[in-house]
Amino acid sequence: MPKILDGIRILDLTHYWFGPFCTMLLGDMGAEVIKIEPPWGEMNRFFPPLVNGASPYFLYLNRSKKGMTLNLKHQSGVKVFKDLVRISDVLVQSYSPGAMDRLGLGYEELRKINPKLIYASLSGFGQTGPYASRLSFDIVAQAMCGIMSLTGERYDPKGPPIHTEEAIGDLIPALFADIGILAALYARKTTGTGQMIDVAQVDTMIAMIPSTVLHSLTGEKPVDTYRKYFTGIYGMFESADGYVVIGAPMGEILERLARVLAVEKIDNRDMVRDWLKARPTKEIVERLVEARVPVAPVLGVDQVFEDPHIIARGMVALLEHPQSGKTKMPNFPIKFSETTVSPNIPAPMLGQHTEEILTRLLGYSKEDVERLRHEGAL
Repeated sequence: MPKILDGIRILDLTHYWFGPFCTMLLGDMGAEVIKIEPPWGEMNRFFPPLVNGASPYFLYLNRSKKGMTLNLKHQSGVKVFKDLVRISDVLVQSYSPGAMDRLGLGYEELRKINPKLIYASLSGFGQTGPYASRLSFDIVAQAMCGIMSLTGERYDPKGPPIHTEEAIGDLIPALFADIGILAALYARKTTGTGQMIDVAQVDTMIAMIPSTVLHSLTGEKPVDTYRKYFTGIYGMFESADGYVVIGAPMGEILERLARVLAVEKIDNRDMVRDWLKARPTKEIVERLVEARVPVAPVLGVDQVFEDPHIIARGMVALLEHPQSGKTKMPNFPIKFSETTVSPNIPAPMLGQHTEEILTRLLGYSKEDVERLRHEGAL
């Protein structure tokens, strides 16, 4: 069965989480992703804890890719890179704005040698604007979009802002980058030309905050409306042995919840809190599921891969890696009826496919490869 992106070649000049997650998903969908690292390797390879020398984060974010090393500050390395650009569909890069131009590898330069190239520039604040030169990580994007203040206010109005422990300021922007790349590939079928895509972490995170519209129209924040209006039971609650979440907005679902609690009407959150705190999580989930009320236990990461539904949905992938051995990781989450999508190869060892790429794709001889190594270009 074919893969959706069979025949698409992507050059991956990204590091850490934002860019690698973007290109990983494209690789899962069948694109040939070539991860290009400096000869010493990208920093995420060494992010602790290491398992037999491999970072768990690197193993996940860089699966479904081939790997090569290339020194882009070396004249011969730049030539090799341009040769790869000529035969590729997409370039994804996450250097600071202006860095690729200084290397002679900016969009205007590369489009001359491949007018069909889709050039995706990933950064914290974008390629333009007063903050464009600022550096960024996930937590910077979380801080700038308002989600940290919203989360903190919900659970303790007088407490500090709270960031999510997982790097959503990297992972969500990666999804928007994929949307942009796939849209540009589709547009190219009509126009015959590529284009540049500017994806900023802060821009994409702001797009995920509908509460900005609430505030612009009413001057209120979600915590204000939560206190001011009773709109149902929606949130996390303590049980006798853990935590559960319940989503029962006003209407039929809230009426079902009232029947479970054996009350005529639920008009405040305290009556639900008391009922939940007196019962174990398993009982709560079973009773509310039976009553058709949205509910779930709050799982720890140590429980996720053991859940029978997660397993049945095929969300646990198993890849064999030379360093870490058999490694469990999240599978690609979308199911297609006519095409396969799944991780195909484990994350590459540093420079693992350099010779293969240069000889198979570019027609270099083994002597050429050795010369490039000797020169310090690889």
